[in-house]
Amino acid sequence: MSGETILIVDDEPAFARVAGAFLTREGYHVVTTKDAASAREVFAQARPDLVLLDLVMPPERTPEAGLSLLPEFSSAVTVVLTAHSEHELALRAVSLGAWDFLAKPVEPELLRFCVERALAKAALEREIARLRAEKAGAYDGLIGNGPAMAHVKDMIRRIGPAELPVMILGPTGSGKELVAHALHRASARRGPFVSIHCGAIPAELIESELFGHLKGAFTGAHADRPGLVATARGGTLFLDEIGETPLPCQVKLLRFLQGGTYTPVGGREARCADVRIVSATHRDLEAMIASGAFREDLYYRLRGVVIRTPALDERREDLSLLATHFLAQAAKKRKLRFSQEALAWLVAQSWPGNVRELKATIDCAAALADPRSSTISAEDLTFARGGGVPLAAEAVAETLPEAQEKLERRMIGAALAATEHNHSATARRLGVSRVGLLKMMARLGLR
Repeated sequence: MSGETILIVDDEPAFARVAGAFLTREGYHVVTTKDAASAREVFAQARPDLVLLDLVMPPERTPEAGLSLLPEFSSAVTVVLTAHSEHELALRAVSLGAWDFLAKPVEPELLRFCVERALAKAALEREIARLRAEKAGAYDGLIGNGPAMAHVKDMIRRIGPAELPVMILGPTGSGKELVAHALHRASARRGPFVSIHCGAIPAELIESELFGHLKGAFTGAHADRPGLVATARGGTLFLDEIGETPLPCQVKLLRFLQGGTYTPVGGREARCADVRIVSATHRDLEAMIASGAFREDLYYRLRGVVIRTPALDERREDLSLLATHFLAQAAKKRKLRFSQEALAWLVAQSWPGNVRELKATIDCAAALADPRSSTISAEDLTFARGGGVPLAAEAVAETLPEAQEKLERRMIGAALAATEHNHSATARRLGVSRVGLLKMMARLGLR
């Protein structure tokens, strides 16, 4: 018993009944439907491995009706079954994503052979995608070899190829979005990874952002605009900070997840979605459910499988490896290293902001580093984290110009780190012109 799900889309009851019964005896789970509209809905709910698609369906009764469904069924293997066996039609179907093309009536043995080959092809593609992801670095950005990160990577390896929704829970700055990217790379999905921060978009705009809108739907809607669900077709939709979603938006999101279909703002016809949902939050959703701030039904729709990202203090064995990696990224144009005292200082600290705080501290320290030295000291890190200038460091400057240069370097470096190296924003922060900032950076060796 193989157990794969097969969707038969055919308006001929006799063929659907006979083919369905035959494939059920072969050990498959079979679902049938008879028109394009219901096919979209059933496809979203059943998530079939294989679709047997008749091209000529009501109400149009032309091959265009079936051909229009092929791009929407891209996550499954589709075999076209029709009495219209023209060569040109077969080529069009294949160009739109069909894997094979069979003319009816189909002999049972030929149908069995075609289905077995199609499902074997799908399994092979999933395995190739998994191996390709591993070779290309599915875990890029997930630095660490300790037990906590080994568990996270094992979960990604096991869950990535599945189509289940995933909820990533963990404190702020612990790498939840990196895990979401890794899940996408470990999947067989070839569509894009699309992210939305659920708390950053006003409640009145989130429906349009997710589902798009049609021209004239509201004031300022001068043209049709696809939403993020359509943009992520064939890929992954990452709902970041799902716990920040306003309650009215939670209702709309729940309807979408229940049916797998959505309607753009200003539209009337439902459209089929083909996305994998990955969500993340640092909030305690169960406590939010108890207080009425988060819907329980939405929670269970989203959670599927849960991956928990550990706080940095729970994986201290990875700290030196992370610090070295971030320093190499921050100092691409020069060779910098940590002194032994600096590494000891890093390991001894508590990092409530987790990996994000560690990276920001190292980025700032690298920007402030004395261009005449190749070593990051504990004093550099202390200042970069906001601990002030150590007395020992202050005593090094023997003249006023040297002290002024050190202060300029530190202030400019801190402003660059705070603005992600945006020169215009850094100049505004420091109260100087952009040209003046660039001249100072050149003089201080910061460019």
